[in-house]
Amino acid sequence: MRKNNLFKPVISAPARGRQGLITLESNLIQMKKIKKYRTLLLMLTGLLLSSCEKFLEENNQSSLTEDPFYNTEAGITSAVNACYSGLRLWYGKEHGMGLSETGTDLFLRGGDNKANQISDYTVDLNGGQTNIKDMWDMYYRALNVCNTALARLPQSPLTETLKQQYLGEVHFLRAFYLFQIVQIWGGVVLNTSPTEGVVTTAKRSTEEDFYEVINSDLNTAIKNLKEGKSTNGRITQDVAKGLLARVCLTQGSQYQNQAKYLEAATLAKELINSGRYALFEDYKSLWDMGNAEGGSNSEVVFYVNYTNDDLLNGDFEAVAGKGNNSHLHFIMVYDRQEGLERSIAYGRPFQRFMPSLHLLQLFDPVNDQRYDGSFQTVWFANKAGMQKGDSQVFPEMAFGDTAVLTRRDPVTIEQANWAKSRYRIYDRNNLYRADGTPALRSQFIQLSKFMDPTRLTVAQEWSARDVFVIRLAELYLIAAEASLQSNPTEALNLINTLRHTRAKVGKEQAMEVKAADLDIDFILEERARELAGEQIRWFDLKRTHKLIPYVQQFNPDAKNNIKEYHQVRPIPQSQLDAILNKEEFKQNPGYN
Repeated sequence: MRKNNLFKPVISAPARGRQGLITLESNLIQMKKIKKYRTLLLMLTGLLLSSCEKFLEENNQSSLTEDPFYNTEAGITSAVNACYSGLRLWYGKEHGMGLSETGTDLFLRGGDNKANQISDYTVDLNGGQTNIKDMWDMYYRALNVCNTALARLPQSPLTETLKQQYLGEVHFLRAFYLFQIVQIWGGVVLNTSPTEGVVTTAKRSTEEDFYEVINSDLNTAIKNLKEGKSTNGRITQDVAKGLLARVCLTQGSQYQNQAKYLEAATLAKELINSGRYALFEDYKSLWDMGNAEGGSNSEVVFYVNYTNDDLLNGDFEAVAGKGNNSHLHFIMVYDRQEGLERSIAYGRPFQRFMPSLHLLQLFDPVNDQRYDGSFQTVWFANKAGMQKGDSQVFPEMAFGDTAVLTRRDPVTIEQANWAKSRYRIYDRNNLYRADGTPALRSQFIQLSKFMDPTRLTVAQEWSARDVFVIRLAELYLIAAEASLQSNPTEALNLINTLRHTRAKVGKEQAMEVKAADLDIDFILEERARELAGEQIRWFDLKRTHKLIPYVQQFNPDAKNNIKEYHQVRPIPQSQLDAILNKEEFKQNPGYN
């Protein structure tokens, strides 16, 4: 079923503490709102647990510690649902995409990028960078909501079955937020209990401490939750196993922990062999809006759900514009080209991120369907009534004809001459300079995975598309990488199974990789071909110790700027200024 437009009362989450770790002080205005919506929340809870609609109602409530509302089934359910809201702080959002995809080998800053400090590692990448501060605040807010729910659940009036399920979900979500925090900032503040009042001191924990809690939480989730594909946005045992596989791969590669490699491979293969998931034979169809709901997409294990009603897309704030806007940021400026005007089908050209030449050259367009399935390379004239002769630049152009063509490789003289009076060509020679530096930043070969032609208006910024966090294809890649040292034959079979599926018809043999060519660099290349833009590349390069060399080799904007200390992000200066034990809790090295 399609996503519903149920009214969703959103109540602001607690104000942040001085350290960004949430104060949970009572708020009379919010208490009135809670009472006002109590009956409605009971209705929504029933819909959430029993209806066929997949949309997860997240009622974000404040004053979680003492409010008697949270001693009711509706109240504690509301608190648990609020824990999901933090997922929308990162996935499908500009900040999250910039922090995870730019500053790598795959994506460069586009013509209207808003955070060149992150994409290029400029000298002003420091504790004052706004995007990083916002993510710190939001993740610690989400973490505290989880800690509060975990503190309240044991004494809640829920049935034991439902209590066990909710404990599993919240343990998973806390693990997810901690995993994000430790990957982004390293060993910083590890909170596992609710934070109340004003926080004036901070204590560092080691990365090992973080992973101990993360692994424990995910194993608790696996124990508490039922196996099965998530069809309504809630966490299941499958989702927990998928994330634990990713966590174990991170520990295995970053710390060369063979036991974690084995655990990652085991978990990934369990899900691969479960029979509950299947790879798409047509990669482009994977991204069609008809398959945009994670609950019904056969490849998707873990997803963040969104709806076409922006009022239902909130995270912790009751404001508009909180939906999935990933479709905006990879679009080039097409609407200033001959024969073209802005349209729902072609999207809003925010031009935040553009592909590196390296990313484009990783694909084999002849044999691999993922190039055509990932990028848009042609635009057709959409100016109504346009006839031949209307354009002085391209007099042969008429409505419906090719208006713009982009090519990864140089076009031939014959191709250029043919297009001269018909349409604009952007190819390798006018898109990139010899060293890979963009010659243009507003026109490029654009990532098309997240496009949404079903939006209601040209101006609409949000999409109904769910964000796919973990797909079956990634599990093949996890199992292959984790088996690379211990069982290279199995690793080869896993990679070739994926590549056969992604081959164009009749090109399966050409897509096979040989054992001699399978190493960590090839797997990272394969992850780029499969997962480009899916908010994981920076983490992949960091955990494999490839961030510095890959950026220096393949990112012409950042190659001279990146330093060893850039493998963790700066702690927001506002947080450092607010604490009293400044000599004990300092900025991450290199950012002083």
